Amino acid sequence: MSEGKKTYTRYHMHTDYSLQDSATSIGDYIELAKAEGCSALGISDHGIQRGWFEHLQACSAAGLKFLDGVEIYLTEQLEPKVRDNYHTVLIAKNMAGFREMNKLIEISTNDQHKYYTNRISFDEFLALSDNIIKISACIASPLSKLPHDHPRYMELARKYDYLEIQHHNVEIQKDYNRWLWQLSQEIGTPLIAGTDTHSSNRYKNECRDVILAGKGQHYPDEDAFDLTWKTYDELCEAYRIQAALPEEIWMQAIDNTNVMAESVEPLAIDTSVKYPIL
Repeated sequence: MSEGKKTYTRYHMHTDYSLQDSATSIGDYIELAKAEGCSALGISDHGIQRGWFEHLQACSAAGLKFLDGVEIYLTEQLEPKVRDNYHTVLIAKNMAGFREMNKLIEISTNDQHKYYTNRISFDEFLALSDNIIKISACIASPLSKLPHDHPRYMELARKYDYLEIQHHNVEIQKDYNRWLWQLSQEIGTPLIAGTDTHSSNRYKNECRDVILAGKGQHYPDEDAFDLTWKTYDELCEAYRIQAALPEEIWMQAIDNTNVMAESVEPLAIDTSVKYPIL
């Protein structure tokens, strides 16, 4: 365990920059994080790191390490275009990873890649360096959606640095958690507890529902999911109620959020005045 912390790091989290999928600002999350004594906070907005500099400044002002992340979409093939768009969380481990991820996102938005949303191919994901932390994300992950005997399944699984379990008390999540635990034992990749947080509280979650209804969208898989901010004790209780994994397994997965955050180097952005080269 990392210093026995009775807190954890939120890294799979969405703000109002996840356009029309959250009504919670970075400031709302920072207030909660400071109240709990967190040392780091990660944002993984959908597709593109919108507002990343605002998030970095706000976290730095609050004394929190900012984890620059994105929930990117993966596709098995660029042509012919197929709307598979599997989810994966990427976090910049250092400045080299920050630059690599920015270049990757730029590529993901070009006409060759984009289909309903920006995305990257399996091959581009597999080519990522160790400067980017790769986490398998939610039940929309390729490790959840692809058949286990898919010819590239294990290649993708071994590329991840962490396999993400979640706390939702629904059968699909329980089964997926059990499978990831089995896979973790087989390939030696640690589990990590992602919360997929979209709202700071229940009111903000209701606001999100209104936004989704306004654009005519509904995600049936999420009806029984709890995507609101969880304290450490609330998250532990959610895993006890879920009862999919032994306590020592999900406890280690929760603590691995701190282990992961501690492995990230703070972003050092040069804000000095620059003159153009003429």
